[in-house]
Amino acid sequence: MSKELCDSLLKWLQTFDLEAPHSTLDEITDGVALAQALNQIAPEWFSDVWLSKIKPDSGNWRLKVSNLKKIVEAIMDYYQECFNQPLSEFGKPDVNKIGGQADTTELGRLLQLILGCAVNCNHKQDYITRIMSLEESVQRVIMQSIQELEMLHGHGSFSASLNLDSLPQMQQLLAELQTITEARDQMGQRCLELDMQVSLLQEEKASLLEEKKRLTERLQESVDDPIKGTGQFRRQIESLKEEIFKLETSRDDYRLKLEMQEKEMVELQSKLDALQQTAGEARYLKDEVDILRETADKVVKYESTIQSYKKKLEELGDLKREVKMLEGKNMSYIEQNMELEKELKKSSTWKTQVDVYKKQVAELHQKFNEETKTVDKLEFENKKLQEQLKALKREKECLINERDLLKESNEELKCCQLQSKRVDTSLVDASQGDPITEYIASTAELKQKLLDLQQENKKLRYNQESSEDEQLSILQVLLEDKLQQLNQKQVENRQLNHRIIELEAELKDMTEKGDDGVSALKNNVIDLQNKLQVEKEQRAADIEERESELLGKKQMIIILQETVNRKEMELQEADDKIKKYIEKAKDVYKNMDQKHNTPNTELNILRGQVIEKGKIINQMEKEYEKNKNFKDREERLVTSAFYNLTQSKQRESVDQRLSTLNLGQSQSFLVRQRQSTSRRMPLSHNTK
Repeated sequence: MSKELCDSLLKWLQTFDLEAPHSTLDEITDGVALAQALNQIAPEWFSDVWLSKIKPDSGNWRLKVSNLKKIVEAIMDYYQECFNQPLSEFGKPDVNKIGGQADTTELGRLLQLILGCAVNCNHKQDYITRIMSLEESVQRVIMQSIQELEMLHGHGSFSASLNLDSLPQMQQLLAELQTITEARDQMGQRCLELDMQVSLLQEEKASLLEEKKRLTERLQESVDDPIKGTGQFRRQIESLKEEIFKLETSRDDYRLKLEMQEKEMVELQSKLDALQQTAGEARYLKDEVDILRETADKVVKYESTIQSYKKKLEELGDLKREVKMLEGKNMSYIEQNMELEKELKKSSTWKTQVDVYKKQVAELHQKFNEETKTVDKLEFENKKLQEQLKALKREKECLINERDLLKESNEELKCCQLQSKRVDTSLVDASQGDPITEYIASTAELKQKLLDLQQENKKLRYNQESSEDEQLSILQVLLEDKLQQLNQKQVENRQLNHRIIELEAELKDMTEKGDDGVSALKNNVIDLQNKLQVEKEQRAADIEERESELLGKKQMIIILQETVNRKEMELQEADDKIKKYIEKAKDVYKNMDQKHNTPNTELNILRGQVIEKGKIINQMEKEYEKNKNFKDREERLVTSAFYNLTQSKQRESVDQRLSTLNLGQSQSFLVRQRQSTSRRMPLSHNTK
């Protein structure tokens, strides 16, 4: 079978017009003729450059193998790239056996692959017609080899071009064509037999005519000489007449048979012509089916290529958009760099003056701090002196009261001189434990302690109120500055949006007038959009800085809260001390009341001071609660302002992204107007 396949495929290869010898199997084992055939089949793949790599040297075995390897690799790449059909199942032909031993099976496999390239290339119709012009046996073998390729590779590109069994009509036509060819062969054989019979009959007829002529000559001789053997001749004549009659009857029979055969020949010839016509129609239909399948394959390939091109176009559009965005960013960065360079040039000129001013400001701040320190010291010393003065006045009042008491006691002593014994005993008792002196000593200590506590409370209240007022005023000023800056930025943004809307209206008007104005306005719009982008980026940077400042302020608020908590703890401790001292004073007062039931002015004074201390403590507690509520409100205001700020900036960033996305798209005037109004609404709400 492999020998028959090789011979048939060699006959098919001989239909090519090749320069290399290709009449025998040994001549094509070097691969030169095969490479030239592939160059004719698909010159776009098997190019002249590739053909030049094939070296024509039939004597060198290694050169043959290298040529065959190049051919096999190129064929496998052709099947893979052009038909999407890998050849792993079919297997590579063994080039060593072909080059060294001229193996017919491997060579037949290689020729079969070349045949598959021919029947699936761009000019496959020409090669199919060449195959149909070959002998029937060769056609049958070639069809079997193509069907073998189809079976090995499934419904691929081979079945798309030559799978005739897929259509029932083509299968029926092939069956009819096969029966017609068989009938034609039978009729040809029958015609040959009839021709032989006719030639035999003609020879018999010629021999009979010669014999008849000879007999007529004898008859003429016998007529001329009737006496001589008349009886014998008569018998011969009769026998000859009988034979002539038999021959004539047989001749008539053969003539009838010949006429019948001729009629059958005519009928068979007409049938043969009709069958040949149907075979031609079948070939034509098969060619049309091949063409349609080829076009269907091309349509599938073109659809896949169109889909890939569409995807590439979409990717290209995305890339163009990205390039435009990057160009816009690049322009904005360039403008920022130019502005920064200008600012650097300006700042370099003013830098020296700023440094001098900074030094002067630092010196002034230092002097101011020193002066404030001296003023604070003087105020503190003044307060101390005033407190000392108050203490001396109180001591003076106490001494006056003591003097008055001593005067009264002296008068009483003078009145009681008559009773010397009793007076002596009373004097001894008074000298042993005088309650007045004890009372005076205890009241002096209590007064000193209460004065110290009042001074400490005043200091704490002053420090707390001054620090809290300063910090709250600073925070309020910062918040007001930030809100003013935000309002200014929002007003500028609204003005820019109005300007953009006006420019878009002008652009629309100019589009109706001419394309030159449109291009100029578009350039203006692009420049304005770039500037707006730069301003938005600057605002975003400002927002980040402000957010960092807000975080710093929050940290300061936390620190202040901690200091307030500490002050509260200190106040609580001071209140506890005051309560302890008050309890001690009450105990002393009770003891003194038990000893002396007489009313005392100093105890009333102490009671009044204690009541005043209680009032002061209650007032301090109320002020602390007010400060706490004020701090809570301040924290709420800061958080709400920060939240509103972040929300507005997020909206601005979203609007910015939407504007960048819709930059390359055409939008109507009403849509842009709606976008501008939607941007204004949250800004106005935030300003309210």
